[in-house]
Formats: sequence, structure tokens, C-alpha cells
Amino acid sequence: MGMALDEPSENEQTVEVDGIDVLITDDVKPYASGNVLDWVDAYGDEGFTLQPESGSCC
Repeated sequence: MGMALDEPSENEQTVEVDGIDVLITDDVKPYASGNVLDWVDAYGDEGFTLQPESGSCC
């Protein structure tokens, strides 16, 4: 599963999450549901992460 700034393609649909439009394909939906999108800036590592709502990292 990857993330990028993009325009929707034919196989993607737009889903609004906390006021942000997210493009997602049907085959990724089961894996993305229930995750928390967060921005990390620590120890020289910066970027978006997806974590399960439980807080445990995969």
C-alpha cells in the first residue's frame, strides 16, 4: 500500500476522512479500514505512517 498526491484514476474512489479526501481502490479497502494515518517526525525519519487503531505497529 503506497501513498502519494494524485488525481483519481478509473479504479479509485474518493473517501473523505476527517475532512481530507483519500483515494482508495476496492482491493485495498479491507487493509486500510481501521487504520490511523499519522505524521511522524522523529530521529531524522519524517513522513506519513499507517497504524492500526489498537496502537500496535506492524
